[in-house]
Amino acid sequence: MMTTTAGMKRKRPGSGSAGGTTKLAICTAIVGALTLGLLEISVVPFQPSYRIGRRLSSVVDQQYLDVNGGCEIKRPANPPHSVQPTWAASYPGSGAKLSWNLITALSGLPTTDDRRINGLDWHKVVSVKTHFPTRRTVDVSSIQKVHFPRALLILRHPKDAIPSYHNHLYEKQNDIAEHSTRAPLDDWIQWRDASFHEQMEEWKSHIEYWLDAYPNGGLEGDRLVVTYEGITDDIYGPTHAHALARFLDKSEGVDTVELDEGKVACVWRRIVKYKVLAAKEEQDGEKKTTSKRRLRNSLRNLRGSLHRRSGRRRKTKERKIVDPSSHRSGDSFRPYTNEQLDFMIEKLDQLRIKYMERNDDIVTVLESYLDVARLFRAVNGSGKIFHSLINT
Repeated sequence: MMTTTAGMKRKRPGSGSAGGTTKLAICTAIVGALTLGLLEISVVPFQPSYRIGRRLSSVVDQQYLDVNGGCEIKRPANPPHSVQPTWAASYPGSGAKLSWNLITALSGLPTTDDRRINGLDWHKVVSVKTHFPTRRTVDVSSIQKVHFPRALLILRHPKDAIPSYHNHLYEKQNDIAEHSTRAPLDDWIQWRDASFHEQMEEWKSHIEYWLDAYPNGGLEGDRLVVTYEGITDDIYGPTHAHALARFLDKSEGVDTVELDEGKVACVWRRIVKYKVLAAKEEQDGEKKTTSKRRLRNSLRNLRGSLHRRSGRRRKTKERKIVDPSSHRSGDSFRPYTNEQLDFMIEKLDQLRIKYMERNDDIVTVLESYLDVARLFRAVNGSGKIFHSLINT
């Protein structure tokens, strides 16, 4: 069959290249701006601890890289004594499972949730996970503060927490393993348009409840704010883990590894960055295998296999590269409309104004979340270009 080009518009010489360059420049600017915004979230809490964060990261490499992977994380043991538990409160999709694992590893004690999912008594655990007061959760408002004198408020920017919660619902509805699969983009958009305003209100109400119930923030207070962005940050993550360990250590019956800064950083890396470590170990294993293969080939050559010496190289099967920082597979692009971003900014600003007199890190975190939301709103008009670029 003959194909004719008659009637087709001819491209100007160099126009495609210039357009591609322009799009690439826009994409680079967006990525750079968003990266700076997210970096601000990860470092603003515990500002005096920037230097500690860098030092803790280096200590891991210098002191704890032994044959056991740097530090041994044992299965949590039921304590023979009573423990003063701490609430671990979060809106769904904010890193509750990650925090659960990190708290257990730092303390050596078991954790549970408000439904007692593992059958443990609350006074035999270091923390109790709860999503109250979001819908479909256990009402814990009647439990006296004397039984839970402290609370961890685990926050994640709503632009990321809400889609993560939707991924959880999608996995549950489709009988898919938890934390394995992101919902298709069409499913996200349909659910987002039907549920976003309600979920944003729940995100806001969740913060208000725990800030009001535990008003004294900071390491010496009754409530510590832990951000998902901070705890997962490559540089400052150990600093946040160290603060978490110190806060938990103040509870009766709890002894964390906080006195050993290197061990805290090592535990953080094994729990939070386990996929990075696994990918590195796999890569190191492949390098060793390649070295052995080269040695065998060299020995064959020494035996006089001249045709092997000058022959073609063996073709190796290309391996699929998996992003070690991602826990779920699938497209991570989660767009919002301008109206939805405006609503998000409005609710964040309401929280900032309400708690601006608080002398702790919650105000700084909210201001950082506001900056990022405003940045997303500013570049939202370029979203189609950005999306098309990252999918090519």
